[in-house]
Amino acid sequence: MVATLNLGKFSVRKLQTEEGQHDAFEHLNDALAENHFEDVVRNLLSKPGLFVYILSVFPNATLMRTMILEAFPTDPLILRQSFVPSVLSETSAFFFGLPPHVFQGDESRTVGRYKRYVADVWPAVGVLSSIASGTKPSGNSNYKEKKAVVSTHDAAILRKLNIQPPADSNIAVETLENVMAILLQILEFYLGLLFDPRFVGPCKDVYFGASGERDDEGKAEATDVPPAYTQAPHLEATLAASGIDRFGEWTILMSSSATKDLFKWRRDDAKMAECVLKKIRQLSRGQFSGNNYKMLHGQSHGIPIYQAEVLSNLRLVYQIDCTLDDDGQAERQVYGIYSHKQLGHIWPWLSKFLNGRGEVYRQRCMVREPAGPGSAVYRPATFPPTLDEFTTDESPIFVHEDGSNEDFSWLMSNKYVKLSTAYLNGLIAEQKLELPFQLTAKEWQIVQCPTSCYVIGRSGTGKTTAMVYKMLGIQRAWEQASGTRKPRQLFVTRFPVLAAKVEEFFTSSVESLALAGCTQDELRNLRSRNRNAEDEEPRMTDPLNALNYRVGTPQKYSDLSDHDFPLFITFDQLARMIAVDSHIDDPNCYDRNNFILAKVINDESSFITYDIFTANYWPRLCSTLAQYFGPWLVFSEFMGVIKGSEQAFRSPTGILDRQTYAKLSARTYPVFAEDRHALYSAFESYSKLKRERGGYDMADRTYAILKALSRNPLKGQPVDHLYVDEVQDNLIIDIMLLRTLCNNADGLFWAGDTAQTISAGSSFRFADLKSFIHRAEAEGREGIQKCCKKPELFELAINYRSHGGIVNCAQSIVKLITDFWPESIDILRPECAMLGGPKPVFFVGSEDESLPYEPFLSGLGGSRELGAEQCIIVRDSVVRKQIRERFGDIAVILTLQESKGLEFDDVFLYNFFEDSAAPLSQWRVLLMAFNIQATTSSLDVSGSPHSVLCTELKNLYVGITRARKKLYLLDNSQKSEPMRQLWSNEGLIEVAPSTDICRYIGESSPEQWAASGYKLFNAGQFQEAIRCFERADLPRQLRIAQAYQLRQMATLTVQATERQRAFLAAAEAFVRCAGEALGAQRTSFYGDAAKCYASADNYLNAAKFYIDANDFAGAVGQYRKAGRFDKLVQILARHSEDITASLKNEVLYICVVHYSRDGLRPPLPLFSSTDEELTYLKDKGLHKARIDLLESHGRFRDVAEVQLSLGRLYDAIQTLLRVEVRESPGAMQRAVDIALDTVWRACSFNMPVRDILRNRESDAHKVLNCIKDIPLGRMNVSDSRQIRFFRAVEQSPSAEAIYRLGEEFSDWGEDAMALMAFDVFFSQLPTLHSVHPAQVDNFLRRFERYVCLLASVVSHEIPLPPADPHVRKVFGIVPSADHHYTTTEGTFLHRRFAQNRYLSADIDLLLNTQLKAHLREKVLEENDIICVARAFSSQCTYVVLHDQHCHKKDCGHQHWQRSSLNATLYNAKINLHLQQIHILDSMFSVVGEYKDWHSRMTSWLHRLYEAIYCPIYIEGSVPDLNWNAIRNAASCVGAVREWIQKAIEYLEPIDDLTDVMDYLMNVIRVTCLHTALGGQCELREYVSRESCRMPYDEQPAPKDNNVSVDIVASLVDFDPTSGVLALHFLLQNGIGMDLSVVCDFAEEICSTLVSSLRPSGDLCPLHDLLVPRRWIMNSDKPVVGRDIVHSFLFCLRLLMNILRSGRVYALFALPQPRVSFVDIILARMCRMLCILGYNVRDIGLSKTIAETLLLPPPEVGDKRDLSLQNLRQLANLRRQYLDTILALESGSASKDLVHLVHKNSRYLTRRISPRIPQLFFVDAEDLSRQVKRPLPF
Repeated sequence: MVATLNLGKFSVRKLQTEEGQHDAFEHLNDALAENHFEDVVRNLLSKPGLFVYILSVFPNATLMRTMILEAFPTDPLILRQSFVPSVLSETSAFFFGLPPHVFQGDESRTVGRYKRYVADVWPAVGVLSSIASGTKPSGNSNYKEKKAVVSTHDAAILRKLNIQPPADSNIAVETLENVMAILLQILEFYLGLLFDPRFVGPCKDVYFGASGERDDEGKAEATDVPPAYTQAPHLEATLAASGIDRFGEWTILMSSSATKDLFKWRRDDAKMAECVLKKIRQLSRGQFSGNNYKMLHGQSHGIPIYQAEVLSNLRLVYQIDCTLDDDGQAERQVYGIYSHKQLGHIWPWLSKFLNGRGEVYRQRCMVREPAGPGSAVYRPATFPPTLDEFTTDESPIFVHEDGSNEDFSWLMSNKYVKLSTAYLNGLIAEQKLELPFQLTAKEWQIVQCPTSCYVIGRSGTGKTTAMVYKMLGIQRAWEQASGTRKPRQLFVTRFPVLAAKVEEFFTSSVESLALAGCTQDELRNLRSRNRNAEDEEPRMTDPLNALNYRVGTPQKYSDLSDHDFPLFITFDQLARMIAVDSHIDDPNCYDRNNFILAKVINDESSFITYDIFTANYWPRLCSTLAQYFGPWLVFSEFMGVIKGSEQAFRSPTGILDRQTYAKLSARTYPVFAEDRHALYSAFESYSKLKRERGGYDMADRTYAILKALSRNPLKGQPVDHLYVDEVQDNLIIDIMLLRTLCNNADGLFWAGDTAQTISAGSSFRFADLKSFIHRAEAEGREGIQKCCKKPELFELAINYRSHGGIVNCAQSIVKLITDFWPESIDILRPECAMLGGPKPVFFVGSEDESLPYEPFLSGLGGSRELGAEQCIIVRDSVVRKQIRERFGDIAVILTLQESKGLEFDDVFLYNFFEDSAAPLSQWRVLLMAFNIQATTSSLDVSGSPHSVLCTELKNLYVGITRARKKLYLLDNSQKSEPMRQLWSNEGLIEVAPSTDICRYIGESSPEQWAASGYKLFNAGQFQEAIRCFERADLPRQLRIAQAYQLRQMATLTVQATERQRAFLAAAEAFVRCAGEALGAQRTSFYGDAAKCYASADNYLNAAKFYIDANDFAGAVGQYRKAGRFDKLVQILARHSEDITASLKNEVLYICVVHYSRDGLRPPLPLFSSTDEELTYLKDKGLHKARIDLLESHGRFRDVAEVQLSLGRLYDAIQTLLRVEVRESPGAMQRAVDIALDTVWRACSFNMPVRDILRNRESDAHKVLNCIKDIPLGRMNVSDSRQIRFFRAVEQSPSAEAIYRLGEEFSDWGEDAMALMAFDVFFSQLPTLHSVHPAQVDNFLRRFERYVCLLASVVSHEIPLPPADPHVRKVFGIVPSADHHYTTTEGTFLHRRFAQNRYLSADIDLLLNTQLKAHLREKVLEENDIICVARAFSSQCTYVVLHDQHCHKKDCGHQHWQRSSLNATLYNAKINLHLQQIHILDSMFSVVGEYKDWHSRMTSWLHRLYEAIYCPIYIEGSVPDLNWNAIRNAASCVGAVREWIQKAIEYLEPIDDLTDVMDYLMNVIRVTCLHTALGGQCELREYVSRESCRMPYDEQPAPKDNNVSVDIVASLVDFDPTSGVLALHFLLQNGIGMDLSVVCDFAEEICSTLVSSLRPSGDLCPLHDLLVPRRWIMNSDKPVVGRDIVHSFLFCLRLLMNILRSGRVYALFALPQPRVSFVDIILARMCRMLCILGYNVRDIGLSKTIAETLLLPPPEVGDKRDLSLQNLRQLANLRRQYLDTILALESGSASKDLVHLVHKNSRYLTRRISPRIPQLFFVDAEDLSRQVKRPLPF
């Protein structure tokens, strides 16, 4: 790519400035003008986020958009290579990553849909392009369109885009055009969004923020690149060898024997090899000339076999075969080339054998398709594919006329590879080739399977081959596809030898395929190297080292890189790698699983293998188990069922408890079905013994790892493909662990051996495996993804290694198990062999001999022995010992367990039935059941005690399947009779008498003995390998095997001293082997010697040889055990370049910890400088060592900072204060800052500060105590105030000093601090129930200041910016990067489930919201306390009436004596009410009117009304109001007026009568308050609303017919007529009324009648009146007629009657004590009537009053004029009224009554009483001015 743009101009730093942005845009314009458009786009795409940012802000972006769309290619091939895929990938990823809320309409869904389309489209474009390439040629009218064949893999790719597979190329072209149009549409959509101003900000963020300024060299590729294999149409194609120049279209398949011969000729006689290749070249061109096409064997015998003459003495034999094409879509004819070793009986046999494939195959091989009419050249014919697999009964054993036989099975073991450039180059380089050979159709199905799969097949059926070829295909796909991510492929098996062989095969295949690209010089160099390596011997390393077999593999799974893949590894090594990542290296962690992980990492000797279990544990377990079950079965049950099964994995402890285990299905787990409790007891003994010895087993290891992964996810990148071979050798929980490693649900390959699946020791079936994985994926355990497609199951039933005679016999065992124990085995197709073969021979011996086959075996001895590929298999090592003691070392003898995984040509199965745990009776039952089963299924042998037979049959299967060619059964016991009879009846065996074994002896060459020795060595059978190496005369190999045998014996030794000696002997043997070895093998032996020394506790020798083995980690471990840390320092110094970085860090850490802990210095410096050491100590968390080092250098300020970072605040402050003594400037201030920061972090706003400061364990208490000796005068003023504040709080949060400090903070403008102080002061509100009103007023004054400060902050009158340090301290706000803030957890502002990242505006909003809620909560809390305070309540009526102490305990009223009730108390109570209303109004004005606002407002208006209009008249009245006694009267009254206005707005009657009366009571209250407090309020207008209408019931109705209007009119307009009507309505209809309010209303009406009484009879109506001051506060009193007064008196009589009767309790809602309250009201009404009666001069009205008061009424005549008698009676009544009035006023300090006297001298009158003052007036207005105190505002 041309570097068109200078990307430095587009750096974030430069684009952030206006000048830099202008320069970048000018540079971009210049580049576009130079017609380098595509390069410009690619440059912009090279920096993540730059492209989208430029398109969103570039002034000429419209031009760029047009150019991009115009450059959209029309050719799909050009499209994939252009910048368009990158643009689509970049833009789709960008928009897909944005939150949905930034989009409009359906944009969000469109973005999601397009993202998936762009991700899936490119493989589909590739598929469609390949199909479209077959389009009809132009000008060719005779061209016949060929039907397109789309593979399953390609069809799946197309279906992702809802595209049906095209039938031909024309449809493919049309479909491709549609796809291109959609891509253009998507591109237009994305480019259009980039022009939308909504996305300018996100585009900037993605480049400036998410991408940032990163160096191109250091940044990692973040693009989501698809794996290569998803882009390859067929894996077969990736495996195909490239074509060859000068060869024809016929494919040539070379057999392995032909390849061997051709390579030999190439090395010995290059000319002859060239002649052969020349002949093959002719055949590839279809030249069937006479000497090229001579039939060796004719059509009558089967498939024709041909020969071609190469030289006079050399022939080439071939066959025309049919095989699958590379694409797997068709079969075509090919040549199969054989080696012409002899022209005899081989080829007729081969012809007949191939004929077994059927008539279709035969006809296809016979077809000849000429290249043209009359042409002698033929082209290969093509046919539809077939999936037939064939077998035949033809035996590979050919019997000659002389009776000798010859084995032709080698012919069928030939592998066929295509002749290719790689093949020919390998021939030149003389390099061993592992080119892909021809697979069967079934194997190809497995290789190209697009989903996960399970492959079941016996050893030799091709499952591992299919597995490796799939790996190879994926690897090749990546190599051939540029720009794709390397797939991570992981191959896992239990056996290190198998892993090594598979890796060797894979690597060799890759290298062989790579030969196609080698030059001639490279080939010559390879040939030279290969010739030098011909004499190399096979490498012999520890075959049992499953933990470290693969040298160079990282110690941690997380350290694996792409370079390590494909990775071939044992499960043990993989588990340890994961354990290293999962282990918590914390000495304080006592978790058992973590302890096991530590053992897995560092202590191999504690691992309990089966051999160790047998030697060290089995003898200690229950002896009764040994009678029927061997250690193999018991160990398998422990591991596979009790600990390693799915049920165990799901249990809390990872182990089945006894009850659960006992209830397991007997059909699924039949072996111990009747012995579960005995087995579990043995398991408990095993577990106890294991704990005592500190051991762990395979189940412990896996469970510990899974538990660790459940807490912390897998470290490292998951793999893309997982291949598990011999899966049956793993536990179910192992499967779970393996499954977690693969993130591709379709990338799993599970392969297992059917034979091994039913072998003893395996505790699950493939069916169990499938079910378990399905459940694990469905549950999403450990983050496992569920596969989208159902995994495929493949069965490979054709055995290519053994013949039919052996396979059929083994299959009969499988049938018995499937018939009688179907739950314990997978039900599969019957296994069959490729070839027929001889039946197994069952020898019958004599029953009298201790060794029944002594005559048979006696022929062996001396020089006569069984061959290298012959083996005797016995039950156990005891029988082996007996045979060798009697007959000598006559053969390779293995036990059943030892033979597992091995195969031999000939196997002698010795006394299997004789030594069986099952008694004869059970074997007979099996035979009987089998016979009965032929006719009926009535006999069931599946249950115990017959379940042991299931295990025995599995063992028998293992023994039989060890034989490849011949099987001999030697058993003459009665137990063998049933099975011998069963097999005989089925015709599966030959029964023969035991004869001399010599006729069965196979001759073996030294090479064969060597091969057998290597095989046995790799299987871990060292003793038998020693025997083979002796016969092969290989002394070095012999000594190596002996060393491993010594180690194996030492491992199985129990006694400690003997065990130590044995390991020392093994170690010395390995040292000797290392002395003879070179290179890697020497290193390996040194490693083995080191391990043996370590097991012998010889730490120093172990460490020495670990170093020789380059295993420095092992050396470190041994030196640590030996306590030689000086040696560890030497390792760092001398081997720094040789050890890995992780180990170097580990050793350095160990040394630093050791030397710093003991206060020592290492012998060699570990760091180059003090600063480097300090940095290291900081990174590793070695803080004590870091502090010690700083102190040693006198850096105490730094020490304090370290202590501070560790949270050791007290220590940090103490250190700083010590520094202050040394006169270091600023140290004391730093100490104070730390202390205050610490205290503020714990004691921020709304926290329980006092409790925290008094907690001696809290940091706040400690640091505050730490600085107590610092004089406050040495601190700055602000710090001093804060310290004083916290000290005061510590003493008492309600201390007076705290409030004064709050005032001090406020005066200094530190509002946040003031708010904090006030909040702490009011954190615990006092109980005000019985407090004096003056104290309550003081509390309200202070609380009001707190509330006003809070309200000012909430309303933003007082700002609290988060940038203010005081605000941060008070509210726990912490500044972070990018001008953001966070809140401290647990503080006032912290939101638990919200994102803790705020801008300044966000903090303001959050603070406002929280303070609003806090203000409301605090005021309402205070309001609840105030509501029950006595200072706000009325006087106790009992005390007022009786002037005695109230004896009621819970009386909530005030208890002032009558003589104490005066205007001062009256005003004090009103003041308290107004202050509380003002507080509530301040709160509600800023927090809003919550749903409870109206009820609280109404409640407090009621309270205020009762305070002003006291029910007890002697408490005071409105004229007593002194506004100078009201604090902040203007604000308080203003708040009440607003409340009155809102209360009127809310007033509406409801249909319910009680609610109606309540409504009318509220109208009276609000109107009275309005008249008392003034203000503008159109009361009549509000109550005149239709919704407020309260009509009268009587007819005819009054004018307005609205009671509420009449109430307002009477109280505001002083209309007594309306008032009387309303009062009458209330008394007639009222229920649940407030009696005090009704009396107040009556008294207000009465006050309007004052001007109508005319007591003096003079023209001045007010002269000589005796009235309360309240009645004369308003001068606008009307003059009304006598009838109105009379009507009013009628209402009063009605009210008095109610008060005197019991009806008062029904009609009125009365406060407690109700009786006293009624008495008070009755006295109040009597007082009012007496005042009225005293002032009236109408004898009739006076009579009515007297009657109402129950006084003797005057006698009234018929004359209107009063007689003298009437006047006397009236005077007497007036005296009685006055006496009553004076009596009711007695003892009261209130001077409510006044005697009105006109100032005109002619109106002078005498004084009524000395107790009643006279009030002189000029007129009514003058009177009102004197009585009513005007508002001072």
